[in-house]
Formats: sequence, C-alpha cells, structure tokens
Amino acid sequence: MASFTYKAIDHNGETENGYLIAENIDEAQNELKNRKLIPLKLKKSNTRFNFSFFSSIGFSKLSLISRQLSTLINSGIPVDQALDSVSNQIEPLRVKNKLKQVSLKVKSGFKFSESLEEHPESFDKLYCSLIKAGESSGELGVILEKTSDFLEKRANMTQEITGALVYPAILFTVALGIISMLLVYVVPDVVSQFSSLNRELPFLTKYLINLSEIISSPFFLFSLMIPLLSFFILVRYLGAEKVKTKFDKVLLKIPVIKDFLLDADLSRFTSSLSLLRMGNVSILNALQISSDTISNSYLRSSIKKASNNVKEGESIARSLEKVDVVPPLVIQMIQNGENSGKLEEMLSKLSDYLETRFKNSTKIAMNLLEPLVIIILGVFVALIVLAILLPLIQLNTFTTTL
Repeated sequence: MASFTYKAIDHNGETENGYLIAENIDEAQNELKNRKLIPLKLKKSNTRFNFSFFSSIGFSKLSLISRQLSTLINSGIPVDQALDSVSNQIEPLRVKNKLKQVSLKVKSGFKFSESLEEHPESFDKLYCSLIKAGESSGELGVILEKTSDFLEKRANMTQEITGALVYPAILFTVALGIISMLLVYVVPDVVSQFSSLNRELPFLTKYLINLSEIISSPFFLFSLMIPLLSFFILVRYLGAEKVKTKFDKVLLKIPVIKDFLLDADLSRFTSSLSLLRMGNVSILNALQISSDTISNSYLRSSIKKASNNVKEGESIARSLEKVDVVPPLVIQMIQNGENSGKLEEMLSKLSDYLETRFKNSTKIAMNLLEPLVIIILGVFVALIVLAILLPLIQLNTFTTTL
C-alpha cells in the first residue's frame, strides 16, 4: 500500500485537498472517481524519511482517537466506518494516513487489533492488547473509553515530567551562562586594573582571577570533553542498554529523585496492569506488557525478571518483594488486592494514589527550584561583585591612610 496526496473538485465545484491509500496510482484515480471527485493533482507521498519517531502518535492524540472511536462504536457504527469517520477529521496528515491504512486492513477482513499490530511504531503492544481484549469480550467501545482515560493520564504525567525536568534545566543553563560570561569577559577587564597596584590582593579576588583564567583557557574546553569521551567509550564497550540500566539504578538511590521516578513509573505500571486484567488478559502477559510502560530500565528489567516467578505459582506481591526498589506500600496494596479477589480495583486505586503523590511532588519541586536557582545565581554574582570591590575598598583605605 502507498499513500497519495490529491487536489480535486467535488460535486459542488469546491476544491478539496486530501490523501488516500492505494496499491498504485491507477487504483488511486479509481478511488477518487468512486468518491465523485475530479482530480486536479495526484501524486505519491514521499515516505523516504518515514522514521519511527515521525510515525509515532502521541498519547494525547491517541487518547482523542480512542475516545472518538469509542463514541462511534458504542453508537453501533462498524469499526471500519468509525475509523474512516475519525480519520477524515483528524490531523496531521501522517496520523490520518495511518488510520486510513488500518481501516483498509479491517475492510479486507482482518480484526481491528491485527490491523493495529502492523504499525508497532504508532500502536504499542499495550494498546493492541487492550483492543484485542475488547474484541474478545465484545466490549470494544467500553475498553476504548477506558484506554482513552489511561492515555490521557499518561499524557498529562509525561507533560509534568517534562516540565519538571526542562524548566530547572533551562534555569540552570541560563545561570551558568551568566556566571561564565562574567568570569570570561567582565572579570579579566576589571581585575586587570589592579595588576599595577603592587599590593597583595584579597583571597577572594585572587581566587576569582584564577577561576577566570581556568575557564578562559582552551584546555578547560578540552578537559570538559574527557568525561564525554569516556562516556562514549563506556557505551561502546558495555552497550547503551547496560550503561542506561546502571545509570538508572544510581538514580533510584538518590532520595528525592528516587521517589519522584518510582511514583511516575509504578503509577503507569499498576494502571496498565489493572486495565489489562479487566480485559481478561492473562496475568503473565499483562505483567510483561505493563512492564514496558516503565521508563526506568533498571526497574523495568527487575520487574520483568521478578514476574517470571509468577509462572512458578508465586503471587504478584511475593514476586515484587524481590525487587529492592519497589516500596513496601505498593507490595502491601497489591497483596490486599490478591487476598480480597479485587486485584484490578486495588491496582486502579494504587495508580491514582501514586499519580496524586507524583503531582504533589512535582508542584513542590517546581515551587522550590525557581527561587533556589535564583538564590544560587544571586550568591555567585554577589561573590563576583565583592571580589571586584574588595581591592577598591583596600585601595581607598590605603589612600586615606596616606
């Protein structure tokens, strides 16, 4: 199948721009004819640069698609027609194109879940498994609605994580840039005026001069390249995944960051596990699929390894006890769910609790980081100003004495 973009005139004489999926240009022309459109321009879309990054569909967009499909399917509209209806309204073009491809596959006799599985770059294993569960249970519309809620929460959490990481990084970069500019350009010009005084400079001023000379030196830039080069050698020697796993393990040992990361990852894990179990997905498959929603590679691999014990008859709670970074509260709530026979409900409540705690932690961090960075910047600038003023004060005192 190939995608084609077209410009055509409809039966009202108005110009219409769009795209369609066809085997070749002849089939594309026939499709336009069936739609009662007169083609003005028809050409094959360029898919040369169709990397998976650009082919993926974001959580927010996928949530919107799922909700619209749920509404249409619950109204009794067949899946293929629902897909056509949603694709005609959705933007951008690449998402529209993807839905059209799925629709054509469904029309040719394949199941909705099977059609989605042919596009793993856009629809991950979790999404396809949920759709398959909806088809098996006969409640596809209900599952799509729940999936939409899950994706919306996941999108919000991703935005909050990005905001929590990006904003402090920008503040820190700006602060570092200002301090570097002062040390490299301002301090040498000002301090050079004191070189002809033939007097002992204050300790703070001498320290500032030395720091300015180090930063201005070309060897300083070279020294910054050494850790970067070492990192690339490490990645080359051990492999990117092993390096990431070791780095993620270190992150989970830092007190504040540890809680922040665990709340986000375990909230996604428990929420997706609850959804899959509600869709009657086997516990082993549900654990493996839910583990893929965890971003921390050390936690993800540890939970996957621990979930293998479930094959041997262990409970989920007992298996997770072997993961050293999983909080006791999480294990206790899962154990209560298993003992009461209400695991799905307990997982959903646990996910909501972890998400709320994560949001509160994010708000506190954001409220503290901005003034903290400003204070640190203010202290550094004050020290630089003081280092410049001290020789002037010393000179003024010496002149007054004379």
